[in-house]
Amino acid sequence: MIKKYINALSSYISKKKYYSCPMINGFFLQFDGRVDTDHKVVGMCYEDLRGIDIPAVALGKTGKETIEKIIQLRAGVISEGEPSITERVLAKGCEKCGYYKLDRWKNDGLVKFLNLSMYPAPCQGKCFYCSYENDLKFEKTEAVVEGYNVVFDAIEYAIEIGLIAPDAEWQISSGEITIHPYKDRILDIVKNRSATFYTNAFLYDEKIGANLKANPNSKINLSIDAGTAETWRKIKGFDNFKDVMGNLEKYQKSSSRAGQIVLKYIVLPDINTGQEDYTQVIKIMNALGVKHMSLAYDVIANPNISMETSEKLIGAAGCLLAMLKKNNIKFDMHLFAPNERESIQAFANKLLASGKV
Repeated sequence: MIKKYINALSSYISKKKYYSCPMINGFFLQFDGRVDTDHKVVGMCYEDLRGIDIPAVALGKTGKETIEKIIQLRAGVISEGEPSITERVLAKGCEKCGYYKLDRWKNDGLVKFLNLSMYPAPCQGKCFYCSYENDLKFEKTEAVVEGYNVVFDAIEYAIEIGLIAPDAEWQISSGEITIHPYKDRILDIVKNRSATFYTNAFLYDEKIGANLKANPNSKINLSIDAGTAETWRKIKGFDNFKDVMGNLEKYQKSSSRAGQIVLKYIVLPDINTGQEDYTQVIKIMNALGVKHMSLAYDVIANPNISMETSEKLIGAAGCLLAMLKKNNIKFDMHLFAPNERESIQAFANKLLASGKV
């Protein structure tokens, strides 16, 4: 019944232009937030980090109910994409987002991206920019167990009814996966699927290594945020930079191809934006055969960053981007808004043209 409804909706909207975004249309399915609350933790994008009220629902009593709720919400959001609608309710927050545009969107109704970022979930790191301190204190209460069971039930139900595309991308970012109490259950779900594992790499995990070997499109993603041990210690709160580099080498050896290690760099002006950190992180990437870096900024400290207040950040990110380009390293800047990405690109290109990089 659900599949027929999705197909009917897809057939209808494929014939006209309407307001939507890549995340709504690609049916990004995100379990993001505390499962032991009645908060809306099942959504379709991550733009709430920028202060935008995104469409989302709370967990249902069962996995089936949860999936039905998010499908109905998505259908409603898409329906409100009609250009003639002047006042949107479900998509009210979407109107504030730069990704929400009028276009002839392609839509087959299948989930193309699934993010497991449930909390509470433990992490042994002490990153000074982390805002999840309370959510990292894991206690297996009745509410926590029930919430996690509903999430797993919802995923299994979505797989059973064919809602998830065979080539869907999976993101595992629920605390630190290598010490997660539900690690085995999570890793078993994605055992034969392409997944990106967000890890601090304090520990090497054999099952993650096996997934990298079996799935060429799987990756690990480390927010390295530094090129030197000193800066790493300042940001992460641990003096284990050498150990982390060793674990990255193990993941590289476990990989089935080059490029399965992705590094993220949260640009923190005046903290990790010095020439030595940039130079050294490029050397680390080249030594490990890392082909991709994600550039980001502290979205918690700057949820509504603007061009007027972000000149230093744009410049710092632009310097790093110029060095990545010079070294033929691919990149993304998903957390930056489209206009911010344009400014960073322009700054980087200007540096390259001047020969100062």
